[in-house]
Amino acid sequence: MKSEDYSQGDAFQVEKRTVFSTQALPLCAEGQIARPGDFVSATVGGWGVFAVRDKAGAVHVLRNACRHQNMQVVSTPAGSCESFRCRFHGWTYDLQGRFLSAPPPVAPKDLQSPDLHLASLPTAIASGIVFFSLTGPPAPNDVGALPAYGGTVVTEIACNWKVCVEHLLAEHTPSANFTWAWPLLMVRRAGAVTIVEQVVPHTFLRTRLFTHVFGGVADDNKQAAATIKHVCEALQLDRAAGKPAAEGTLVDDFHRRLAEACAQANVQDPPTT
Repeated sequence: MKSEDYSQGDAFQVEKRTVFSTQALPLCAEGQIARPGDFVSATVGGWGVFAVRDKAGAVHVLRNACRHQNMQVVSTPAGSCESFRCRFHGWTYDLQGRFLSAPPPVAPKDLQSPDLHLASLPTAIASGIVFFSLTGPPAPNDVGALPAYGGTVVTEIACNWKVCVEHLLAEHTPSANFTWAWPLLMVRRAGAVTIVEQVVPHTFLRTRLFTHVFGGVADDNKQAAATIKHVCEALQLDRAAGKPAAEGTLVDDFHRRLAEACAQANVQDPPTT
């Protein structure tokens, strides 16, 4: 891979169209939205989305774009609420993304139009992780049963998402204790504890890492997450300078699959943000 694939936006836009628009993508752990009204928002591969649990307990993944002028509805990474109100013009939605109201000066003419609701995306929950897809029902890789959810460590990393994936794959080979679910999940088992590392590609130079802990305590993994951040930010400088990633079975497989995905021709883009 070339240095600009890690340091410039063109490659990220190709990945947005050919990888992130076609795969089942993880958004959060189901345990992060345990109660009605709980939500988690993120930009995953350039697509602004959020997961929310409604009052009946169902989980929804919605496009984070107001139907009035396509502005961001949810501006915080996580929280809990009764409804969602766009801060720009006041359009308000319920926990299922259904339009509720708008101030009279900007209210739509047809208040019953289904086009007023936030776009709902196909959603699946597997092994305690919430997945979504932009193109059809998501078919996430089954990583097996996991222990009880113990919390999530959230780490913001100044690196390209591929640097983070390469680092997390570099020291492992496929085994009963380590599973890679293309493209963004790594599952590591250590006795009674299972760690699910979820890479969230935010922009071409910003990555969020969710370290989901099952069968253990999230705080016990904060130092390990901080080490991943330090290493990945140093590796980002190496990649930008043209130093290639270390070779390995899983890293090589990652590069192969990424190249195959990006080489796809005539990919039809999903609706723009």
